[in-house]
Amino acid sequence: MPNRKYLIPMPVTLLWSSVQVAEKHQPDRIRPERWLRALAGPAVLLAITVGFYWKLVLTDQYTWLDGPDTANQVLPWFQFQAGEWHRGRFPLWDPFHATGQPLLGQGQPGAAYPLNWIVFSLPLRQGWLRQSVLHWYFVLIHFLAALFCYWLCRDLKRSRLAAIVAGTAFGLGGYVAVTAWPQMLNGAIWAPLVCLFLLRAIRGIRPVSSAALGGLFLGVSWLSGHHQVPMFFALTAAAAWIYAAARRGRSGWRLLPPAALFGVFSLLTGALQLLPAFEYGKLARRWVGLAHPIAWNQAVPYHIHTQYSLDPTSFIGLLLPGISGQASAFVGVVALALTLLALLAGARRPAVRLFAIVTVWGLLLALGGYSVVHGILYALVPFLDKARTPQAAILVFSFGIAVLTSYGIDTLRSRRSSAWLRRLSTLLAAAASAICLLLTALWVFRDHATDEGLALSALVSLLAAGVLWARSARHIRAGAAASCCLLLMALELAYVHTGWLGRSDQDRNHNLRKLAQFADIARFFESEPWPVRVDLEEREVPFNFGDWHGIDVLMGYSASFLENFLALGIEGENARKLLGVTHEVRKEPARPTQLLVYRGAGGLNVYQNPDAFPRVWAVHEVVGLKPGAAVADYIADRGVDLRRRAFLVRGPVPALETCGGPEAVRLLRREPAHVRIDAEMRCTGLVVLSDGFFPGWRASLDGQPATIYPAYGGLRGVVVPGGRHRIEMRYRPLSVTLGAIMTALGILGACALALWERRRGRMIR
Repeated sequence: MPNRKYLIPMPVTLLWSSVQVAEKHQPDRIRPERWLRALAGPAVLLAITVGFYWKLVLTDQYTWLDGPDTANQVLPWFQFQAGEWHRGRFPLWDPFHATGQPLLGQGQPGAAYPLNWIVFSLPLRQGWLRQSVLHWYFVLIHFLAALFCYWLCRDLKRSRLAAIVAGTAFGLGGYVAVTAWPQMLNGAIWAPLVCLFLLRAIRGIRPVSSAALGGLFLGVSWLSGHHQVPMFFALTAAAAWIYAAARRGRSGWRLLPPAALFGVFSLLTGALQLLPAFEYGKLARRWVGLAHPIAWNQAVPYHIHTQYSLDPTSFIGLLLPGISGQASAFVGVVALALTLLALLAGARRPAVRLFAIVTVWGLLLALGGYSVVHGILYALVPFLDKARTPQAAILVFSFGIAVLTSYGIDTLRSRRSSAWLRRLSTLLAAAASAICLLLTALWVFRDHATDEGLALSALVSLLAAGVLWARSARHIRAGAAASCCLLLMALELAYVHTGWLGRSDQDRNHNLRKLAQFADIARFFESEPWPVRVDLEEREVPFNFGDWHGIDVLMGYSASFLENFLALGIEGENARKLLGVTHEVRKEPARPTQLLVYRGAGGLNVYQNPDAFPRVWAVHEVVGLKPGAAVADYIADRGVDLRRRAFLVRGPVPALETCGGPEAVRLLRREPAHVRIDAEMRCTGLVVLSDGFFPGWRASLDGQPATIYPAYGGLRGVVVPGGRHRIEMRYRPLSVTLGAIMTALGILGACALALWERRRGRMIR
């Protein structure tokens, strides 16, 4: 990965778009001073976010890209997609991984997410993604999270400073701050906008367009790639509709139409991701933590959910850093104090009660196997078992806390809150004393060891206690107290949530260095006669070598594979011959027949398999396997000449002819979603391409439509008569076409409804 050398400025247009949302009642023409005031909040949030992540965008000493999953899986996906965008192609099919897999169907590559399209379209550096672009991309995600929460709080009539505090708490704290997977982050940041328009619809503010826009933003969350976070927030949105209807009693049925509209638009907008994922999921097997992968119709066992649930002991991690699991519950002393202040001083406010319920709801979901609520939902809600990591629902908890902090900040302005402020300052001082006692005990019993995070919590607690006491005594103004709270919150969150960027130089970039370690082997394969397919030692090459370098690889770093690919028995020698595995990268040869052709600089060697099948060939005999027969066993049978005889697992067996004489089958062109083959046949036969069979591939023979047969159970075969012919295969999946149409309808329909209802409101007035 090239080192970052350039900084990319943040587009000012993102700030300009906040004008219409930040000020609810505005004239059609906004005076300069008004839109400058409207931009003030987003500008402050941008400055806070950039300052928070100064290590990424103001220096070249740190990176967020070095996590195992990020370096080994996400970066190769991004590199492949960027290459496709720069070649003028939308990345639909990944040909470099397991004989080919649909990219959209896998979900996690984020191929359907519009923000990713912008990143992939930006200039590359010698064909590679710029590290500076990916750093600004990471910062932009957090800024958008903060900005969307800011807009929500302004819509709830919170002060500008209170909304800034809430945006900081959401975008730079809790789940959003601790999560490094972009596909999950991109799904999480839309929660405030979903809530903004959902609450508008419930309150009757342009209910039709508000419900449609709320569904639209939930659909955009689905487009991000990963299903987990959108699923938990969709569940939260459904609970909010039910709660609002129950509060209205007999008139609650009136919320049914907007709730239905909300659901329809979420499905429409997310269809570009949902339909291909549904198609792929039914034909793939996924690893979920068991010893073996499971199929779509198999539920993820509940003990796996329990394994990835938020440990109840992590509840202490709300206040104290370092006591948390994969999805941190840490929100900090200041955010918790402001939340408690909002609950104590404003418990009668409907919005405070609602977000308190949202906060508790998120915690109950995140507890997973430790919460009976999650267990009941797991048993009753369709597909919830697919979200195998309940602790990701801590996002909902973090979101509720963030909004409540804005109510806590505005409580500082009230004279009636003085008593609560004094009590809370006493509580914080007591908490600081307790933490100091704990630190003293650790110092004594752990041989003078200390914990900087605990020390910082004690300091922040003490300073926050002083700020609240000073405000209760009216020694400082509400704005000054709120600004101090914001500063303390940023200080606390920055230490905890960016500390992982400060690892030693010896550890930093450990996984990224792996990406460049085998570049000499990649160059060797580029010089070999095309095409090649490679098998690598997973322990030595843990990343997706194929996507990173654009070379066909048998296996790779993935959570799922197509079922028909796994059924081939790819560990067997015959299966590897059939799939055209021309080379293997290892320290030592796996079989005596392998030939050493290259010694790599990193200690790995390249061995050639001289008996590998070509990428395309013709057979004149096809048989149908008996129902229930194992494909892998048939392929492994050494008595079967797979080069001359193919088989089909299901469907009719085509009529072929037997003849003698030479035949020539050549692979002329192979792009990810387009293959061209020339075949010169003596008589009718089946031309086989050892790339993966999947619905959506369409074939033509001399320009006329042709049928693709699932040869050998998982490869592509086309019947070709005698003579010279041109075969073309294109990946044109109906799921993607229909999904794109539905997503476009969702976006355009929501915008049209918003425009119509806005004009209708003006006409009524």
